[in-house]
Amino acid sequence: MHFKQIASYDNYMLANMTLGLLQENEIQCHLKDENIVTIDPLLNPAVGGIKLMVAETDYPAAVVLLKEAEENYLKDIACPKCHTNNLEVKETINNPESFWGKLKNQVAYGQSSTYKKEYVCTNCKSIFAEIPASF
Repeated sequence: MHFKQIASYDNYMLANMTLGLLQENEIQCHLKDENIVTIDPLLNPAVGGIKLMVAETDYPAAVVLLKEAEENYLKDIACPKCHTNNLEVKETINNPESFWGKLKNQVAYGQSSTYKKEYVCTNCKSIFAEIPASF
């Protein structure tokens, strides 16, 4: 069976919670490099974090399930600035077509394309790098 990486985490608790969600929905998956990152967190950047691996056959269902779970979670989170429940996910993929753009990304980030995820309040337009705390 072949597995495909669906996410990467630097926090073992979040990785295990996501793993549990997928397993509850009968999606075949496992964590890779969890022990290395948990034992020595300084190695996290070197190994690329804790990787959530999903069976290739279950990958499309896992993507839908994780997006749905995140959207449902965001409905209950208030913006720390304006205190409304209007947070949305903003995903940006920088995949340059030019040689120089790919080279810049390869040198700066170690890969030719980059992915960025932010959370935006549609009410006050505040941008957050991580999901704000729910309390």
